[in-house]
Amino acid sequence: MTEAIILLIIDPRIESALLDEVKTYPGVTDAHYLYGPYDMYIKITADSDEGIHNLVLDKIRRLYGVKSTVTMVIAKN
Repeated sequence: MTEAIILLIIDPRIESALLDEVKTYPGVTDAHYLYGPYDMYIKITADSDEGIHNLVLDKIRRLYGVKSTVTMVIAKN
C-alpha cells in the first residue's frame, strides 16, 4: 500500500465544494483545510505508486479551482 499527502493551493471561492468532492473519491482517507502557504491537504492511499500518480493527475489536479499541488509520498519505516 502506498500513501501520499497532497498539498493544494485552491481558489478560495470554491474551497468548501472542492473539499466535499475530494472526500468522495476512492483512495482519499483524509482531507482538511490548512492555514498557511497551502489551503488544503489530502491524504490518499493506493495499491501502487502508479495508483497515486493516476489519482493525483487524473482526478485531483483536474478539479476546477485547483491552482497548484505538491505531492509527497509517505516513506515506509
